[in-house]
Amino acid sequence: MRRAGLARARRVAPRMRRTMAHPDDVLLVASAALIVASASLSAFGLRAQRYAGWGWWVAAMWLASMGALTGALATRQGGAVLASCLLLLTPVVTLIGVRRFHARQTWPASERIDLAVLATAIACMAASTQVAEVQGLWLAGTANACAHLYAAAVLFTGPSDHDATPLQGLAVTLVLVGLAPLLAALPAGAVPSLHAGAVAAALGAIVLAFVAVTLACERTERQLRESRRRLRVLANLDPLTHLPNRRGFDELASLALHRDAAGSAVLLLFDVDDFKRVNDLLGHAAGDRALCLVARCVQEEMRAPDVAGRYGGDEFVLLLRQASPAGAMGVAARIATEVQRRAAQEGLPLLSLSFGVVQVGSGEDIAAALRRADQALYEAKRQGRSRAVAALGDEDQPEFGESRRVGLTPV
Repeated sequence: MRRAGLARARRVAPRMRRTMAHPDDVLLVASAALIVASASLSAFGLRAQRYAGWGWWVAAMWLASMGALTGALATRQGGAVLASCLLLLTPVVTLIGVRRFHARQTWPASERIDLAVLATAIACMAASTQVAEVQGLWLAGTANACAHLYAAAVLFTGPSDHDATPLQGLAVTLVLVGLAPLLAALPAGAVPSLHAGAVAAALGAIVLAFVAVTLACERTERQLRESRRRLRVLANLDPLTHLPNRRGFDELASLALHRDAAGSAVLLLFDVDDFKRVNDLLGHAAGDRALCLVARCVQEEMRAPDVAGRYGGDEFVLLLRQASPAGAMGVAARIATEVQRRAAQEGLPLLSLSFGVVQVGSGEDIAAALRRADQALYEAKRQGRSRAVAALGDEDQPEFGESRRVGLTPV
């Protein structure tokens, strides 16, 4: 039985040796995977927005692909050296791509130093062909490891921002790729092999492709969020006076009423008296200047927590937080006085303003408060314009309290 077992083992052993993968076969598979990954990354760049540095990452991918393929097909020492040089280019080209992608940030060293490190490593690779085979292989492996470790060190010590995590992951991968041929040779007492380096470079390049897509997609997403924020701001901003428009004011004022104590805000609704006269006499350009003048005076008078807006045409609105109707009357008087003083300096006719003032009631929304302020504004017009009138009571049964003249009345 023992002899039969030994005979069976002898028959099985050749078949096992024939089924074991040859190193060149592993390299061919790795090369094929790399070529597919490189083509996919190139196609992604054609369809998506390409940022600075993207071309360098694609070049690094193709260099790794060609290096692995050349190593698999190399039959002479010259082919192995060419494959090693192509793999050696990958980490430095990747680093240059990162520098270009984050061009506004300060990185350790510079591109010139990157190229100097690359040139030195290539020179060591070339010198490895002029010495004994064992020493040459170790020299080439050391040069390859140094290039990878340099690129990894720069990535590790680079700026720490929202892209730091994927870049640090890429740096760890470069360290493993650079040390893989040396570490694989140590246990067996052998020498660094091109096959181990090429397979490690293939895996590292695939990680590079993942990191490149991640960085590009995250930057695109950040830009889209910023664009939406800017569009939202522009949609809620009056382009002439740079005050919030009606929609913007409603949103900001509603939020302020929700945060403040009930009944603590005062609303002023006001417009320019006989504004049509300004447009008819001096033209619409003068009318625009008048509206901008009123907006500037309102902005200078309001406090930081207050909310102002252009509600439409020559009509403005101002929400005073933590205020009283008496204090709001004083604000109205100062705005009207300042508008009239500056109008003469800017070559505009005497401008007067009429105000409707209401204390926002407990549980009252901004729309209801505006309707009551509008009633007070019409009462100010009825009393002769250039006045501020406070509205009391509710919308169905309005009552008008204090009425004060604000500024001069045009003749």
